[in-house]
Amino acid sequence: MQKLMVAAVGVFLGSVLLTAAQDQVQEIWEVPEEERAVENPIASDDDVLAEGQRLYERNCRMCHGETGLGDGPATARIKPAPRDITTADAQDRMTDGEMFYKITVGKRPMREFESRLTEDERWSVVHYLRTLRAG
Repeated sequence: MQKLMVAAVGVFLGSVLLTAAQDQVQEIWEVPEEERAVENPIASDDDVLAEGQRLYERNCRMCHGETGLGDGPATARIKPAPRDITTADAQDRMTDGEMFYKITVGKRPMREFESRLTEDERWSVVHYLRTLRAG
């Protein structure tokens, strides 16, 4: 009985450590350099920003939150939760091409949007994301 208990605790601790390790791995999202270098081919204007906002609210807000803080209502059910994309660090680090790539291909738990949004729509979302910069 004691051996069974020790084995059960070992399995439990192993699964906790594995989950923690997987969460650590998921936080690194490497984007190919050639994708990072892609420039937004769509000029930003009021119509593009309004379209980007509409698409963000319909497709991204549930996870990324109203203002991009990563605090949307769905974050209670997803791990890892989205990062705050409004910080100067995040906005300065990510190129438009990187944002576009991440929206396009997704990475678990974030779904891909290549099949749901047109290329121009995804670029509009990138323009809108730039308006969410904090401070």
